Amino acid sequence: MYPVLFRWGSVSFYTYGLFTALAVIAVFLTAAGRARRAGLPQGVVMDLVLLFFVSGVVGARFFYILQHWPDYAGRPERMLAIREGGLVWYGGFAAAVLSGVVTARLKRWPVLALADFFAPLLPLGHAIGRIGCFLNGCCYGRVTKSFDGMVFPGDSFRRLPVQLYEAAALLILSFFLFFLFRRKRQPGEIFLSYLLFYGAMRFGAEFLRGDQVPVFYLTLPQWMSGALFLGAAVLLWVVRSRRA
Repeated sequence: MYPVLFRWGSVSFYTYGLFTALAVIAVFLTAAGRARRAGLPQGVVMDLVLLFFVSGVVGARFFYILQHWPDYAGRPERMLAIREGGLVWYGGFAAAVLSGVVTARLKRWPVLALADFFAPLLPLGHAIGRIGCFLNGCCYGRVTKSFDGMVFPGDSFRRLPVQLYEAAALLILSFFLFFLFRRKRQPGEIFLSYLLFYGAMRFGAEFLRGDQVPVFYLTLPQWMSGALFLGAAVLLWVVRSRRA
């Protein structure tokens, strides 16, 4: 693990922050290259990338602090120490979607077309961020004796590198959604496909995590993933039945 990339005097540069920046750059450049081919104004797409980044980081950090409130109640100065890690995907996703929908509705942009456009980019950026989690040593897996187990900072035993498993699965999902985008689909179908497959993937990955506490037999992300999967499945069925 390499949580600190390098130090310059008293200032530390964190690997987690670097990969968060790389994720944003990758999404920005890919979106810029695809906008015209998708028939969307490049300026609109770029504005939304910036909006998603800002609102996503705020939402992800806010949700993380809520989950770990005892660690921050007496140390408010640490609430902004994002470069060290501490973002929750579902919090960031909810904030980004809400801000995107409200902005698109106010400006009369095509909500479903934009949702489909960004659907393959979400797992792409998420995959890069998961590599940052691995190097930072957060979001670790359960204890194992498996050959692929790794020793994380502060441990003397091996854990599953579940961050890398998730990164690989997210890249596969991203490529699959890019493939779907090239085919004619009902508006919103690609975005719903992302919700469906990500919900299933995250639900399964949580069984390999070692940093979550079960709530009624499942972790909080599993409950959220299950609800996401079921909701997306119902909506996808409705969309496809209209096409038929």
